[in-house]
Amino acid sequence: GYAIGHVFIKANKKVEIVEKTITNIEEEKARFEGAIEASRTQLTKIKEKAVKDLGADKAAVFESHLMLLDDPEFAGQAKAAIEDKKINAEKALSDVIENFKKIFAGIKDEYIKERVADIKDVGDRILNNLEGNGSGDLGDIEKGTIVVAHDLTPSDTAQLDKDKVVAFLTNIGGRTSHSAIMARTLE
Repeated sequence: GYAIGHVFIKANKKVEIVEKTITNIEEEKARFEGAIEASRTQLTKIKEKAVKDLGADKAAVFESHLMLLDDPEFAGQAKAAIEDKKINAEKALSDVIENFKKIFAGIKDEYIKERVADIKDVGDRILNNLEGNGSGDLGDIEKGTIVVAHDLTPSDTAQLDKDKVVAFLTNIGGRTSHSAIMARTLE
């Protein structure tokens, strides 16, 4: 298809991960927990908007995002790395995300393979909260906008206001990605 509108280029806010040795493990774990709670609040709001705009079935992805925040194989591994390796939360979480990416890269099923985007979405949200960068909200764009991005996460897509956004263009993302599914629902 095609669309005419104002272009909004969504920059990738990539957190630069620098490994630091920490001395106060409890303080670092508390900082990580604070970022988890901020992420939980943001994802709950996004889920509520998605239920309203897309329907409960399409918003279910955010329930899995919320569950990932408490998953011992995700957040739990990051907390364990903070404690065991005495490294900062950003590095611990980044290592966990990279491990999950490697595991998912070997999977043949495209639908399952696309789920690494969900892990990256949640992980990036936590990293941005650790760095104080906020949620990267796309809600403050003007009417008649075309969003251009390398990729849109499911939470990015769910935040798009269909009264303002006429289209979006991404470099990557398959037909089975949550963003593509949500985009079709938003028409």
